[in-house]
Amino acid sequence: MHIVIGVLTALAGLIWAIVALQRAGIDLNALNPFLWHRRALWKKKHGEKPIYTLGSPMEVAALMLLGIAKCEGEISAQQKKAIIGIFENEFHLSRDEAADLMLASAHLLRNEIYLVDHLDRILAKSVADFSAGQSASLLQLMQKVAGIEGPVNAEQGKLIQALEDYFTRRGSAQGKWA
Repeated sequence: MHIVIGVLTALAGLIWAIVALQRAGIDLNALNPFLWHRRALWKKKHGEKPIYTLGSPMEVAALMLLGIAKCEGEISAQQKKAIIGIFENEFHLSRDEAADLMLASAHLLRNEIYLVDHLDRILAKSVADFSAGQSASLLQLMQKVAGIEGPVNAEQGKLIQALEDYFTRRGSAQGKWA
């Protein structure tokens, strides 16, 4: 009988200590290895910047076209119109879908200043899906957008050259725009 009373007292003391620690602000779930592993996987999957998680060649192409226009500073109405026209004609999107893609790309680019430094990370998840035709088409479209308001400036030339070098280094698989 005295053993049962000792076990019950120890169990009550343990529960009291756990409750007191929780009231003091100590999270005991941090000691759970399974919960820690799930949190680590979630953080790895969803903790990086959205610009680095683009998996579709069309999304990356839209981002690059808007990025090449932003190399000169703010985007003009003429550049916006031309880029939306490219989205409609080359990517076979409706007017609303093209405007949505433009808005999404602008949102992703709002905090990015210099795309050349992060080109590897931006293209990492989608480069395998680019076909040779798509990469050539993207470079051609970037030249077209860069030349809308005058000759290609140095920053635009660096971005185009860096993207061309990246595609030649990495190669491409097969895929289509639409």
